[in-house]
Amino acid sequence: MTELNPLYNSTITCPICEKSISITKVRSKFVKLTRQDEDFCPHYETLNPILYEAWICGNCGYAAHSGAFMETDRNDRRTVLDKISTRWISRDFTGERDMDKALEAFRIVLFNLQTRSAPPSEFGKVCLRIAWLYRYKGEWVDEYKFLKFAFEYYKKAYSGEHLSSGKLDEYSCMYIIGELARRLELYEEAMIWFGKLVSASINPKEKNKIKPVLLQNVQDQIYNIRQEMKKKKKDDSA
Repeated sequence: MTELNPLYNSTITCPICEKSISITKVRSKFVKLTRQDEDFCPHYETLNPILYEAWICGNCGYAAHSGAFMETDRNDRRTVLDKISTRWISRDFTGERDMDKALEAFRIVLFNLQTRSAPPSEFGKVCLRIAWLYRYKGEWVDEYKFLKFAFEYYKKAYSGEHLSSGKLDEYSCMYIIGELARRLELYEEAMIWFGKLVSASINPKEKNKIKPVLLQNVQDQIYNIRQEMKKKKKDDSA
């Protein structure tokens, strides 16, 4: 019997150049989550599907996160064809990816977002995933840089996008902003965002809209921040 390959190619139509392209995915039966960090960064036992979330059309250079790849309009098509495709050198991104190949793919996605003037929430999502890739590699300086980018983009998304009807709801956005602030050691700002979420949960009309895991994480993180602030105050006075 032929052994099943954990990776497989799926054929889709690029929404920009309208050509058939292959996208590599990980079979769900081979995905084994071992733990998840507080900013939702997943850690897997073997294959990591995060490495394959950056989809790229090798023909025209269009690239996006897998969850938003098909969400384009006429302006996106014109912009990509005029500003990216004219300089794009055809290449293949199918097959197995290591961390460096995944980073290359996500940076192409980021360039596409910049060229298309995409919404801040999409920038935040991609910058956060780039930060996770650097975390996997143990490269803290670059992880911190992209955590900060994600933090700023999510704040812009919260203030400027209608989140309640999108994939990112306002309470998840509040939480991730607070958690990124905590990771960046902006403790006072983290407490403000976590406090907003706690205040919203007191309202019976809003509480049911908030994912229970967010409230549990917030309580844990508020405790952790208070401990860190006490330790910092003690160190400063020593």
